[in-house]
Amino acid sequence: MPGLADSRPIRILHVCTVFLTAQVFISPVARYLAERGHEVMVACSGIDVADGPGLSAGQDIVGCPVHLVSIPKAIQPLQDLRAVWMLYKLIRRLNPDIVHTQTSKAGIIGRLAARLAGTPIIIHTAHAFPFHAYVPTPLRWAYVLIERWAAGWTDLLMVDTESVRADGLRLRIALDSDKIVTVPMGVDLVKFSPSLKGPDNLRETLGLGLRDLVVGIVARLVPDKGLECFLRMAASIRAKRSDVMFLVVGDGPLRRDLERLAESFGIRNAVVFVGHRTDVPALMQAMDLFVLPTRREGFGVVFAEAMAMGKATVGSRIGPVAEVVEDGVTGYLALVDDADGFALRVLDLLNDETKRRAFGEAGRQRVEARFSKVRMCEAIEQHYQRLLTLKGRTA
Repeated sequence: MPGLADSRPIRILHVCTVFLTAQVFISPVARYLAERGHEVMVACSGIDVADGPGLSAGQDIVGCPVHLVSIPKAIQPLQDLRAVWMLYKLIRRLNPDIVHTQTSKAGIIGRLAARLAGTPIIIHTAHAFPFHAYVPTPLRWAYVLIERWAAGWTDLLMVDTESVRADGLRLRIALDSDKIVTVPMGVDLVKFSPSLKGPDNLRETLGLGLRDLVVGIVARLVPDKGLECFLRMAASIRAKRSDVMFLVVGDGPLRRDLERLAESFGIRNAVVFVGHRTDVPALMQAMDLFVLPTRREGFGVVFAEAMAMGKATVGSRIGPVAEVVEDGVTGYLALVDDADGFALRVLDLLNDETKRRAFGEAGRQRVEARFSKVRMCEAIEQHYQRLLTLKGRTA
């Protein structure tokens, strides 16, 4: 792979809908590319979201300038057209070699603006396509048609898993299979490390006993994450073992409903809701087991993060998660919304510390081999260089 000694720096504009996406998905790549001498910029809305931080004007991501462009999350035709116009003007002014969009809404608006502005390379990362099984059929097919249309003026579609890639090819989002490539998301193996030592009193601060077994979840509190299933599982486990506590890390519109549901199950005192936190690795270190009964994922990076922390995991038997969690080796998989199935597998691991430790060690090794942040960033840079070479843009 050529380095900067024999290729010119690349100007890249990343476009996403909200700042939280930039923090989670773009920031690691931006930092890597900037360290390699490339010029990286970000355009996104400065709006707050219910489950994470917003953006104040002038804030940067690891030294990369952030340009505020209001991109509505919902479909709002007039505001959407304004967003296209604002992005078009920004792209013309910044003159990037590559516009790289993420998230469905910003993917459509950003790619259209880049096309109109004559950007040489247009790339979109689909962490998950919007036409999933939980969307009504007419709307799902509308999304398929929109994604096909946008793919027509996209040079490359990146996805996180082979499962998502297969969905894109099956529904003919791109007719050329080479146009959709899999780049697994990467984990910071230094930040997420079993050697991390959190505060000695963290469990005490959270109201967890030193002898309690802690089953944890890290997620946005939204319907897709299977949180009702998690609480039903928790109630089933507490009926058998009173020394198990449940830690819920994350925030979102369902929080109050979930707290009431835990109350109705008689387990409110056994479930600790801590909201949005920035010390996720330390909180994962406080867990004995990580569980997420998610209904859909594009990749399931939180599973990889928990595995990097040396934690055994239990997840849903869906394509993307099954590419991260190796069933019976790094954790277990259960059917979607099957609270009893989740409870059975969690109890199996809670009752066997040796197996938990073995699964955790295997999980760390799997992430090191397949899902490191460096591996992801290198792959993205290679695709950038390859496409620029094909377009005759490499100096």
